Amino acid sequence: MSENSKRSRDRSFWILFSAGWVVFGGLMALTALLEGQAVLPHTATVLSPSFFSILIASKRRHFLRPEWHIWKTVGIHFGIGIGYAVASASGTVGLTMALGAFDTVFAGGTPAIAVTYFSFFYFLLYVILAGFMMWTESIKRVQESQALAARESVLRAEAEAKAVRAQFNPHFVFNTLHSLMLLVRADPSAAERAIEDVASLIRYASVLERRDQDLVPLGEELEIARRYMGLESLRLADRMKIEWEIDSELETVQVPPFSLQTLLENAIKHGIAPKEEGGSIRVQVRKDSDLLAISVDDDGLGARPETVQGAEGKGLNLLQRRLSTLFGDTASLTWRTSPGEGFSVLLKVPAQ
Repeated sequence: MSENSKRSRDRSFWILFSAGWVVFGGLMALTALLEGQAVLPHTATVLSPSFFSILIASKRRHFLRPEWHIWKTVGIHFGIGIGYAVASASGTVGLTMALGAFDTVFAGGTPAIAVTYFSFFYFLLYVILAGFMMWTESIKRVQESQALAARESVLRAEAEAKAVRAQFNPHFVFNTLHSLMLLVRADPSAAERAIEDVASLIRYASVLERRDQDLVPLGEELEIARRYMGLESLRLADRMKIEWEIDSELETVQVPPFSLQTLLENAIKHGIAPKEEGGSIRVQVRKDSDLLAISVDDDGLGARPETVQGAEGKGLNLLQRRLSTLFGDTASLTWRTSPGEGFSVLLKVPAQ
């Protein structure tokens, strides 16, 4: 969500918050008028609770956290409510005594009884305040979730479009078709497998688009990645070698679609294909604590780090944005490269 949206939402909160206290103060003044009593002393009873409520509302995000259990939230607010009630009651009694209006507001009572009475009253007031803050925070979270979902939908669509472009850009299509023509004559069974690979890539992209999925099992990604590499090997032949080191127990872990293909495409396009003698790619999938770690290393041409950093909108940059949207700080994408020393990329996501 943009900073403007956040400021607008925060401004709306404080407008409603202030309006509530103005209405409450007006009701206290109206009650005093109807009972034929002085307005100012009764209105003064609003000052202390409103002051402490401003302090609490300004820190509301510290004790309104969605990850807390419901009973933890209730317990924390019960404690805050007691403190708020006692502090507000003590402030009100002290203020009315300072104004010389204690007997007007609380005729026939003692300060101790007044503090007890007002504490009960202000605790009920805090329940209303807490409910209002929870309501506004829940609206904020719904809006943030909608914005996050919309952002991920756009990023996923970009990733899918990029993957399809990678599979069906003119060079890839021409080389694949040329290789298929040669295979049809020399090795019909290999040609049939290659055609099946092409069909699988098309089907995978169309199914994901139809299901509107943000995550897929790693096993599906691996299957598509192998088919993609199989088609690339038709073009590069002996110039490309690939080594797979996969922990099969991790194939049910959920990953963003086309994430592995993005890493492989990067290795081929910028490392292996431009290198005259070609090179090798190693893919490792392993468990790293509670994270799934996918690394793709090649011994190709490599690149200048500043060139990669400036590749705004490219595959790795797009993947990094998708990881941030889906997993926040729990996922990461790191890389290292330099001219002539290959390219290494490490992707980590929660092993869920």
